[in-house]
Amino acid sequence: MLRYDREIRWLYQTAMVVFLVTIGLGMARGLGLIDFDDRNLALTHLHSGVLGWITLGVFATALWLYGSQEPRQGDERFIARTSILVVLAVPIYVLAWWTGNLPFRALAGTLLLVAIVLFVVWLVIAAVRIGYARLTTPRLGVVVGLVALVVGSTLGVLLQVSFATQTTLVPGEGVGAHAETQIQAYLLVIGMSLAYWRLHGDDRTRRGTWMVWLILVGGAITALAALANVLPASILYIPLDIAAFVIFLSLTWERVLRPGWMTANSTRHYALAVPFAIVYLAVFIYLILGLTALGLWTDFSQIPPTLIPAAEHPLFLGMFTNILFGLLFDLNRDRRSIWPWADGVVFWGLNLAVAAFTITLIVGAEGPLPIITPILGLSILLGLATHTRRLWTASAPAMAV
Repeated sequence: MLRYDREIRWLYQTAMVVFLVTIGLGMARGLGLIDFDDRNLALTHLHSGVLGWITLGVFATALWLYGSQEPRQGDERFIARTSILVVLAVPIYVLAWWTGNLPFRALAGTLLLVAIVLFVVWLVIAAVRIGYARLTTPRLGVVVGLVALVVGSTLGVLLQVSFATQTTLVPGEGVGAHAETQIQAYLLVIGMSLAYWRLHGDDRTRRGTWMVWLILVGGAITALAALANVLPASILYIPLDIAAFVIFLSLTWERVLRPGWMTANSTRHYALAVPFAIVYLAVFIYLILGLTALGLWTDFSQIPPTLIPAAEHPLFLGMFTNILFGLLFDLNRDRRSIWPWADGVVFWGLNLAVAAFTITLIVGAEGPLPIITPILGLSILLGLATHTRRLWTASAPAMAV
């Protein structure tokens, strides 16, 4: 039985509920029912996905990794209360983005930041007790990635306070620094660490350690370049991220290539997360080079409007949704008798649709979106419904896999 089984279920379930907002807005946009020129809708869509679905899922996974199957030790109400605070704060923050009310966003962001800091402080203390040398590569990646989340979230809250009070609290290109910290130093570090865990193992290798630190330093470079308004310096991250991906593939390439594509298992979700991460990296490198060395655009306003989403969606949907669905599959492995047919439908529907969606955005042809978006959205909804039923139907405890 997982040590923090109850909190893990709360966090995964809330992540799935909040993800409904992301899916609903995304499907409505794809069908032409709403327009993301309304920034409140676009940012609600973004934050409900990144903070609701992904970050709550990451918190649940951190408890899984650090708690393992050890028995609870004494009074552990702190982590239970912190988990409840996170579960409450994330939907409030998503609502604040929906309203467009700047003071509400600043207050809700501050509440969520407090919850994140409390959780990450607990995690850092747990990591210190284990000791750096004894941390497995996934545990190392998760703790340093979540520390980066604190930094990126702090920048985000400072920006919201700045907007609400019409002051300047963050120097340089603050929005860019916030975004790059969250994407490069937080999400990519965590995503690659979790993929390492499920495809290689919960172990510590020198190459795995290098992978974590290379991605983190690359993210720090892009964020600092934005804060200093020296965008050309951001290209220094490119060789670091490429090296990290080469290291990862040197450890996992066999399982990435041959996970058992036609078998209903979690490994194929983890395996396919990797090529989607590579697509993200390739598109993002093209964006950075286009703004710097290639001189394709002089500022972000000149970038084709579909190109940034073409970088984000392979990471958010292709990488993280695959990883989280894989983890939910493993968590609920003893409950696969519930809708077993759904696993194949979800896997193929999700991944074929994300691939088609990404290609459509890269080439800038939005015509197929009314066809692709419902397939993508319905595949994810089926996955959420299936894993929700499995999460709560049986009373038997989930086992770590």
